[in-house]
Amino acid sequence: MVKKILSIVLWVVTAAALIVLFVFAREDYLRTPLKSIQLITDTDTGFVRKGVLHDELGQICSQKKVGTVNMMDIQKHLEDNPWIEDNASYIDLNGNLNVSFKEYEPEFRVFSKDGRSVYVTDDGVVIPSSPIYTPYVLVASGNFQLRNETGSYKLSDTIVDRNLVNALHWYKAIQANSFIKNCVGQLYCNSRNQFELTVKGLETRVIVGDTCSAADKLKRLEIFMQQRLDSPETRLFKSINLNYKNQIVCTKR
Repeated sequence: MVKKILSIVLWVVTAAALIVLFVFAREDYLRTPLKSIQLITDTDTGFVRKGVLHDELGQICSQKKVGTVNMMDIQKHLEDNPWIEDNASYIDLNGNLNVSFKEYEPEFRVFSKDGRSVYVTDDGVVIPSSPIYTPYVLVASGNFQLRNETGSYKLSDTIVDRNLVNALHWYKAIQANSFIKNCVGQLYCNSRNQFELTVKGLETRVIVGDTCSAADKLKRLEIFMQQRLDSPETRLFKSINLNYKNQIVCTKR
């Protein structure tokens, strides 16, 4: 019986000692000055400059100890960056702040009539243009009503300009046609909210209209270009209209 009691007391004392050591170790860790900020990203599109982001986070964490770093402030700062899609941050046992982030990857750029512009991702997220980086992507211009915002937002928002949604639809249709995607230089939305294409090799307007039967329209354009692109007659056309079912209507100058 005595041996059993001594065994229990020994386990209790050991457990208490471990708890005390853990508490002291934790307090010592929390009082450790933040040593460094490590930035990790698997995308590098150019919108986010690591040096700038490092300095911004450094100001938030300036002269702070591990236990006084407000991770919510860091999280908010990263979420407020309109070019960062996703992020995660933590402080390791060595006192280093580790920040991983993923940038948005734009697919095309939209210019409104008043000269403002935004980028749109494949997932339908609108992100602002940047004064420090201009990616080489397809351009859409014309009758677009862009928000006066500096943040990012989803095209699924019901108050978003419908033409912006249709531009994304046309972009995806163009990307799905391996021949056409190498030919289209620009998208244009005219005053009647109808879309037109600037096509390499054709010195004329290519009218595709609304998004109805987009894939079929582009297929007809592909066939037309393969058969008639080298014909001198194409230079006489003022427009090539794909808005009519199973037809291509060409108007001469």
